[in-house]
Amino acid sequence: MENLYVKGLSGMIMSSAEPERLVKFYKEVLGIPLALNRHGNMPEHWECEYNGIHYAVLKRKSNEQPNENIVLSFAVDDIENFVATHDIKLIHPIMDLGEGAYIASFKDPDGNTLRFWMNKNAI
Repeated sequence: MENLYVKGLSGMIMSSAEPERLVKFYKEVLGIPLALNRHGNMPEHWECEYNGIHYAVLKRKSNEQPNENIVLSFAVDDIENFVATHDIKLIHPIMDLGEGAYIASFKDPDGNTLRFWMNKNAI
């Protein structure tokens, strides 16, 4: 019997009590080109395909909370420059993971923990 494994990350689907505010952050700070859309039985929401990943932001139901169990990582060329340019407050100092890899965590406007990942060896 053949082993079945996932092929990789295909989407990042989020919900927000204030989706317009969250979309503004993802568009203006992270550069993810979300656009308002409606299709099928889905309510109006923001979505896009970006670098092989489907991103979507939906209106949050009142009893849902920001996600603290999964941390999404976004690759950047220079964490320090990116953080300074966008005035992002880090949760912890930039961490050296060895072999040229570095991470830094921060929160989006809804309180979701996100991470920047940088590989200095790839630059």
